[in-house]
Amino acid sequence: MHMLLIAVIMVLVSSISGSPISPQTTITPQELSASVAEIRARYKIPGLVVAIVTKNGVESIAVDGIRQQGKSDLITATDRMHLGSCTKAFTATLCAVLVADGKIKWKSTVEELLGSDVPGMHADWKSVTLEELLRHRSGAPSAPSPEEWKEAFSCADSAKQCRAVFVRGILSRAAAQVRGAFAYSNQGYAIAGRMIEIASGKDFESLLAERVLVPLTIKDFGFGIPTKSNANAPSGHAADATPREMDNPNAIAPAGTLHMPVGEWAKFIAFHLGAKPPAALVGASAELAHLQARGEAEPFEALGWMTADRAWGGKVLTHSGSNTLWYCVAWLSPEKGFAVLAASNQGGEAAVKACDAVCAAAIRVFSKGG
Repeated sequence: MHMLLIAVIMVLVSSISGSPISPQTTITPQELSASVAEIRARYKIPGLVVAIVTKNGVESIAVDGIRQQGKSDLITATDRMHLGSCTKAFTATLCAVLVADGKIKWKSTVEELLGSDVPGMHADWKSVTLEELLRHRSGAPSAPSPEEWKEAFSCADSAKQCRAVFVRGILSRAAAQVRGAFAYSNQGYAIAGRMIEIASGKDFESLLAERVLVPLTIKDFGFGIPTKSNANAPSGHAADATPREMDNPNAIAPAGTLHMPVGEWAKFIAFHLGAKPPAALVGASAELAHLQARGEAEPFEALGWMTADRAWGGKVLTHSGSNTLWYCVAWLSPEKGFAVLAASNQGGEAAVKACDAVCAAAIRVFSKGG
């Protein structure tokens, strides 16, 4: 039986200290590479990658470690890393593309898009909007039922069909949470993904590639276990550093199964920092303010992002992701025009601490203008 993998570890916004960064604590890009090596060794994780990003793209990237415990192949800056729930920002951005196209609205309801696909829809869901799903305020369950999860793992149909079955099961029951209250939910993003598919007539994975990734010149990517699409990719590792090759079912791909090198991920982050958009994303770029707008109540979430206030960055966007075998985190400061990204091919507390520490080091590099 498949173990239950959680596609998300929601970032704790107390991470990356809000304390001012003094000039005495800044380090150079060269020192950043040494810092990555020291931090990886300190927390005893297989591999660690960190990047500093501006709207011009990657300003600096550093990497240290191995692709798989027990083997000697070194991890590289161009290796694919699993993004887990950092996929959600991509899904929300794809929604912005379709909003700009006029194919969907932020206030489009579940019934409008999925009514004919889910004839047994419970009344609780009918007026729930796309934006509520993306903000985790729809009433969607925080976890699927064991029966639905088992069925999703065993589904051998197309990703689109597996997602349709999974979503029908959720929508046939009463909402699991109070609508309007914040309750983090991968299932809500699966529903949003299904709405995208009905609005566009295409499967989520193909549409994300066609409308977001390829226009941003992101070519090296995939969904699910990285080694299944690239044999040379790093392996994921459990918290005890044991190599494992598992991921969540493709039914919840919109919530967290995307993988790509950190340098490719940086192209997407640069777009969110205000880089000049490619022609295919001009419409979506006009929706960035809406995507990044804070909610009115705690935790003041954005669409596909969480938000926080930090002395080093002002009002920042952040998110982390993990399927328990990988971990990554992004911190964006649109006000200061930069972001830091970190990823590890291990899940668990040690990876979280390592990524937090290396992001802090990268922030010190940028604060020095290095």
